Amino acid sequence: NAFVQVFNFGVDSSVVFGVSRLLLKWKWLQEPLANGMVVTSCLSMTINMVLVLTKSSGGDEASAIFNASVGNMMGVILSPLLILGY
Repeated sequence: NAFVQVFNFGVDSSVVFGVSRLLLKWKWLQEPLANGMVVTSCLSMTINMVLVLTKSSGGDEASAIFNASVGNMMGVILSPLLILGY
């Protein structure tokens, strides 16, 4: 469960930040779009999307709901901090 949260908030947003800055440096993206990509990557996934993807792949639905719920509660604090930090 901790791995899922670290990946969703830490790895995902870091990779998107790096890629968006690289594309911005190469002039392949405009700055508002690059910033929007970073902001979007800092948000947690919705519970219904997590459940649909888990159910369609045959995964553990209870664990998916738990991780999505915890992620949404953590996202209230972490998302603004990540967005301001980048």
